[in-house]
Amino acid sequence: MGISLAAPDGTELVAEVTGTGPPVVFVHGSNGGLDSWTDIGDRLAGYRIVRYARRNHQPSGVGPAPNGFAAEAGDLQTVLTAVGRAHVVGGSYGATVALHAARADAERIASLALFEPPLLLSGPHLAPVIEQYQRLFTTVRYADALELFLREVARMPAEVLADGPPIPDDPVAAMAALADLEAMAGDDTDTGRWASIGVPVLLMQGGRSWAPLPEGMDLLAAALPRAERVSWPDQSHFATVTAPDLVAAALQTFLDSRVSGST
Repeated sequence: MGISLAAPDGTELVAEVTGTGPPVVFVHGSNGGLDSWTDIGDRLAGYRIVRYARRNHQPSGVGPAPNGFAAEAGDLQTVLTAVGRAHVVGGSYGATVALHAARADAERIASLALFEPPLLLSGPHLAPVIEQYQRLFTTVRYADALELFLREVARMPAEVLADGPPIPDDPVAAMAALADLEAMAGDDTDTGRWASIGVPVLLMQGGRSWAPLPEGMDLLAAALPRAERVSWPDQSHFATVTAPDLVAAALQTFLDSRVSGST
């Protein structure tokens, strides 16, 4: 079932809801969308799966610029208001959104499951990258802009970038990545702020992910008071795509333990 919601600033948010049971809200990463978590959500049994497209990602609407994590956290709270208190699963940038939402107001969040939020990649050092990105975007060099995002923002190693799929010359994808870049540039690397999040948290990561993703996960685990971890040695930052069975199994175990522990 498709639903349409209005964010606090009026931006349209589009979500898909399937299944029955306690709700699980999935938050996708950069250049994702409604289908990002489908392979994993379809593997979960006993839950109502809620997948929404973040602002600036079709078919949701385009929000005001510059983008920020406060707006994205407000969007997630809008979804939670519509579906009720839920478990929240976030991947990469989407995991950072989930952290911001939980820190601001965790009343509607039963638990968090986070895959490699890029916490140490944010900060004002990205301001010059925004300027370069905007020059590429306005001169219709969308593929070059997206490559810049992967290289300078995500810090994807050259060999990983070379082995990946072709970068699309897509203005919609480039616009979405710019919005995520704006939010990251307006954030900082203070991991101690997440210590106020008191809900149970599952931290998931790949053993082959590049720096500084593992270092950020270590700092986050140290800050969170109720965190448990799972790592897949042979996987990387793409584990949600390359190993959906592993991710779904970890989520099933974690969510089932939370549900059984609350009854």
